Amino acid sequence: MKRLAPLTLILFVLPSVALATGGSNDETERLTQSDMTLAKRSAVHKSDLFAGWRLVRSGPPRPGDDFTCSFDPDLSAFVITGKHETRFAHNTTGAQLVSGVFVFRNVRDAAGDFRASAKPGVMRCLRSAVLEGLRQAHLRARITSSRMSTTPRVGAQSVSYRVVATTYPTKTLPRFHVYADVLVFRQGRSQAFLLFMAPRAAVQGQAALARTVARRMQ
Repeated sequence: MKRLAPLTLILFVLPSVALATGGSNDETERLTQSDMTLAKRSAVHKSDLFAGWRLVRSGPPRPGDDFTCSFDPDLSAFVITGKHETRFAHNTTGAQLVSGVFVFRNVRDAAGDFRASAKPGVMRCLRSAVLEGLRQAHLRARITSSRMSTTPRVGAQSVSYRVVATTYPTKTLPRFHVYADVLVFRQGRSQAFLLFMAPRAAVQGQAALARTVARRMQ
């Protein structure tokens, strides 16, 4: 499944539910060491996962990794004080997992940011990102289903997105499905996302993992 790697690179850093538009409307950052530590502690760790997962990266989200799309809510009034990201790959299934945690200066900012950005516009961006990633992997595909939901319920606020794409068969690859699941949730003054990418079958245990992360958030 190495040909799917560009797809995961396209989607792999989502600083908020808004899928990181990367524009002037992004949140303001005033990072502190204590909240950077909190974000790192709250993110997914290898010990949270079943056997077969390996850590690919752990650290602050890299500048320039953001996926740009037309959905660009004004989040500049909200202040982020800590952030951390972890990335994992499954050795046998080809699945990918990214977790990101963003700590805000107070609960009001975290809740306001969530309300402003948990919108259907995110779905348009996610559909476009999935198709663009597959195109860069030299695979033709179409979106066969997509939905936004308030389940599973995680933390004080939560929303989830699922996009399923179906590839067209090629001389070397049969037709198969690609599943993109994003869970975004807030607990206290922290907001987190989990992004799961998998060929052929969705990653199992998503809600349980999200609740594990939420228990560490403040």
